[in-house]
Amino acid sequence: MQLPFQAALKVEKFGDLILRATEPQMVLFNIYDDWLKTISSYTAFSRLILILRGLHVDIDKVKMILRPDKSVVTEPHHVWPSLTDEQWIKIEVSLKDLILADYGKKNNVNVSSLTQSEIRDIILGMEIAPPSLQREQVAEIEAQAREQSQMTATTTKTTNVHGDQIVVTTTTQYESATFKSKTDWRVRAISATNLHLRTKHIYVSSEDISEDGLTFVLPKNILSKFITIADLRTQVAGYLYGITPEDNDQVREVRCIVLVPQVGNHQSVTLPKNLPEHEMLQGMEPLGWIHTQPNEIIQNSKQVLPAPDVLMHTGIVESSKLWQGQNEIIITSSFTQGSCSLTAYKVTDAGLDWGRKNMNVSGGVANAQGYTSNCYEKVQMLLSDRFQGFFMVPEGGLGWNYNFQGVKHNASMEYTLKVDAPERFYAECHRPQHFLSFVQMEEGEDAEDADLEDFLG
Repeated sequence: MQLPFQAALKVEKFGDLILRATEPQMVLFNIYDDWLKTISSYTAFSRLILILRGLHVDIDKVKMILRPDKSVVTEPHHVWPSLTDEQWIKIEVSLKDLILADYGKKNNVNVSSLTQSEIRDIILGMEIAPPSLQREQVAEIEAQAREQSQMTATTTKTTNVHGDQIVVTTTTQYESATFKSKTDWRVRAISATNLHLRTKHIYVSSEDISEDGLTFVLPKNILSKFITIADLRTQVAGYLYGITPEDNDQVREVRCIVLVPQVGNHQSVTLPKNLPEHEMLQGMEPLGWIHTQPNEIIQNSKQVLPAPDVLMHTGIVESSKLWQGQNEIIITSSFTQGSCSLTAYKVTDAGLDWGRKNMNVSGGVANAQGYTSNCYEKVQMLLSDRFQGFFMVPEGGLGWNYNFQGVKHNASMEYTLKVDAPERFYAECHRPQHFLSFVQMEEGEDAEDADLEDFLG
């Protein structure tokens, strides 16, 4: 990379980069100096990344590493000290050790336990939670689950970003079922590949629907995609945004489903407190939210809205000024035998009052007291292929599904959105640790060592 200047610049002191302008003229500086005469551009880029990352960690130590004695000089037309290839190799190793030592100190991690892919991510400057800690946490909780029948308390150890160890002891089995066995998710991943067949048999519940009130129209294209990317066991949710047609104020047309970072189980789904924000949503109004569920909830031969849905709906209404409570709906997509069943509900005033009273109930409401059919009512919903909808998903490489990396998800997390088609539930970006294990099993440790040598030149 070459940098143009309007004056001849002379580096008088490397560490402080004191620049002095002489007579006006054009000078070109190459950030690689003359490295490309003896090494490849890939190795030169890797060396530059190590230097810049080292300067970000500790400027004084990098000065000492780059110029260990007075015999090392910097040419007037160079940016970095003039060293031989052998000297640069030693400096690159020292810079790598400096970067890893700083990461290990900040995150309370033993550097020797890091994998080669983790080392590469750290050197490139990625802010990552150590996967080794995630694996240890999963192993501890799985071991505790096997002994749960004999135990009355569960202890979980975690480490935050500041390196502080947190020990939490609980006497309930809440969240103990989050970590599934390998056989479980493999079977579910194979079963999820056939979800597209269910989109050919979608049924909309039309029983006990009042003709009064609003009618919601849902595009078939985004509904089919939403069902295809879901999981048969774990609930998947998305926010609904749409418009009111100019010729009929009793109709609401859904135009967009927003998938935000989420963690779910078979009973509920956890979404961030921050609602979606994007310029594409400014001309639309929130119409509610939709989620999948493993089966229909039926009591007394009638479909019912689960109590956790009312609690979640009430929490969104209370925390958002844009949600009114009466104009937003909840759509449940139940996986019935070889098909999908859709039902749209509106939470009544009685349901919102019940939700406000029970929002802070610890551990959920498995046996909800005071929850009756008066807390909700069904609304009319139609499917249409006359207009198309679109999806919005989080930006970044982690995707929307955090079920396989739940340690990175929290209710107060920030996220940005983009217009794009969502990845499937079991896509590679949602479970990188699985695919990293596959690669390690196939290539072995020798291949990883060779890859690191190529990276460091």
